[in-house]
Amino acid sequence: MCIRDSQRRVHGDISRDSIEVANNGSTAVYYEWRKIHHDSSFQMTTSDKEERFLCHHDKNVLKPGETRRFYFSFISQIPGVFSENWILYSEPKTVQPLRPILLTGNALVEDEHISWRDELESLLNVKQRDTLVRETINDIVERVKTPTPPLPDLNDPEVCKREFEQRNERYHLWYTSSVIVWFRDLEAELYDYLRISKAQQYWDMNVDYLKDLIQSVKDDFVRPCFERKFNEYFEFAKQKPVVRSHMYDYFRDQLIAALNTVQDIVNPIREELLLPEYHFPELREDITQEELDQIKEEQLKAKADALKKMKKLSLIHI
Repeated sequence: MCIRDSQRRVHGDISRDSIEVANNGSTAVYYEWRKIHHDSSFQMTTSDKEERFLCHHDKNVLKPGETRRFYFSFISQIPGVFSENWILYSEPKTVQPLRPILLTGNALVEDEHISWRDELESLLNVKQRDTLVRETINDIVERVKTPTPPLPDLNDPEVCKREFEQRNERYHLWYTSSVIVWFRDLEAELYDYLRISKAQQYWDMNVDYLKDLIQSVKDDFVRPCFERKFNEYFEFAKQKPVVRSHMYDYFRDQLIAALNTVQDIVNPIREELLLPEYHFPELREDITQEELDQIKEEQLKAKADALKKMKKLSLIHI
């Protein structure tokens, strides 16, 4: 017969269970509940003197036809799983002796770290989720092939200026249209001499590229010619253009103001001499050839009108 404590208790609390025994004979039976002591099979066992199981009414007499319920209690000051074997001794001996019973008690400790553990579990879940999302995004980004950006339009003067000065910043080279034309001519000569196919012809405005092309020329008589041209253009490019000077705008404005003063002085004299007024055309740095031709045409027309007017006045005086 086996009895097991079905309730789990916090250590320090008492748990109870019971077993029922009946005397079906015709004589009174004296009984006594005894704990069975077992020798430990381990050579080193910590001595534990605490009594955790207690039998209520462990000895008495059971009359004929009487049924009695025996109660066992369990209490432990330390958490753990404990068990003991108990046996019922009787006098006189019964026809069918009771087999030893097994008492088992579970002493639990109240978990004081539930909230902390819940927070930790929540934090780990968040980190796991973030890690999974980050790894997924990284995998997607690594597999996505972004389109190759287009090459800069070096035919645009502003783009060409930016690329040339940025890629040669360590040499302190300055952009001018003349310098680019010279370097372009040198580039074309190198392509032609080295027989480089059009598919491989591309200069990104870095002068080191032209240097490497010159060094690939094997002829010891031809290579110095290319080097001399390159060095000459290189020295020109190191000179800061006048229009890029900080004082350029100031002196230009002063010169224009002086020219306008001359114009104001000369025009009254020209009027007395029956000559047409003269106005300096507004010339811009980016003026086109068509605009220059139009200015010349307007000046010639004004001059012709003035001559006609002078002839008419001459005839009137005659």
